[in-house]
Amino acid sequence: MSCHDIGRGLNEVVRMTIAQFDKGEVTRNAAIKIIATCAVAVNWCDGNKYEALQYIINCRCGKCLKLVPKGKPLYDLYALNHEFVKDNIDWMSAAHLAGYAVCDTCFDEVMQKLGFDSHKSSEAKRAIKKLYKKDPSNWRSEGIPPEDNNGYRWVRDIDWYDD
Repeated sequence: MSCHDIGRGLNEVVRMTIAQFDKGEVTRNAAIKIIATCAVAVNWCDGNKYEALQYIINCRCGKCLKLVPKGKPLYDLYALNHEFVKDNIDWMSAAHLAGYAVCDTCFDEVMQKLGFDSHKSSEAKRAIKKLYKKDPSNWRSEGIPPEDNNGYRWVRDIDWYDD
């Protein structure tokens, strides 16, 4: 049985990190490191990586951290482990990502960084689209972060630090 509370708690950290990133209070590299650490930290309590990343995985690129407009491609790299890559890859670690879904532009950069040529990168995109053919929303951005934290209300924002 997994611990969902640790995922929800770390998802709050992800949400705050993104808020600070959007305000320019933290750099992209710092935000990526904090968010990636949240994804790893769920292992301290048998948590789920996707719960810690719920705030970003359906709407933000895990590499550039930009909010991807609704309906635009946002590719789940772990889908490639099922159909395209023989050895499972820990994409977040291998490509230094905050999340495992990336935008169209960053997809090609990530694949190139990991040694895939442009032809293989195009094949990989097709493999993800094929895998999610029945439900294309799995490789398209929702355009906005979730209104709740894995089904629970967000905690009240901390506002004392803005003084």
